[in-house]
Amino acid sequence: MWHCHPLGEHCHTVRLDTGIDYRTREMEVAGKVYYVSSEPDAENAVNTLFEELAYRQNDVTRPRVLNVQGREVTLSRTCGTIADCTFQELCERPLGAGDYLEIARRFDTVIIRNIPPFRLGMKDQARRFTTLIDNFYDQKVRVVILADASLHRLLDQGPMTGEEARDRLMIDELGLTDEASERLTLFTADEEVFAFQRTISRLTEMQTEQYWLSGDRSQT
Repeated sequence: MWHCHPLGEHCHTVRLDTGIDYRTREMEVAGKVYYVSSEPDAENAVNTLFEELAYRQNDVTRPRVLNVQGREVTLSRTCGTIADCTFQELCERPLGAGDYLEIARRFDTVIIRNIPPFRLGMKDQARRFTTLIDNFYDQKVRVVILADASLHRLLDQGPMTGEEARDRLMIDELGLTDEASERLTLFTADEEVFAFQRTISRLTEMQTEQYWLSGDRSQT
């Protein structure tokens, strides 16, 4: 089983198998890599984990500038193949699949801090987060998460905003074309839920020992 030492005093192993997600069946759970910010010492544990991972790198902690299709993407805190990022840094800037793929190529472990619960009004951030996890999953990037909610409560299905309610009313009452309807409801609640079901399933698998071992690039 994968462990984080000397994090024993801060961490405990969490059983992730709900009994219904095939990704977690018959898989060992890795050391704790998903933290909720309200948990005691969660931030300190993530800080310690970064320091431990960075200690193994032949590098110093520093910002890194990535060149992606002629653009510069700066990550403020990296060390070797480890990147310590915030949700704001990764999902609130206008980044896309190409940027996330380049990050996945450069880093085998990425810490993502400050992930908020996703509400319907956070369409762009939710889409970027889903794209981010898709690319990280495909490239076997290991993630450590510090979020404001547990994994299965990240999608906060709060009431529709006024703009969303007006859009749906317009579609129903005016009989808009399919093209106009698709444009107005580009990221409906149902689509958001579907995307997050896949994202949460992948994030669950990404916490298993099997996934962490497959993402170890230290021998390559």
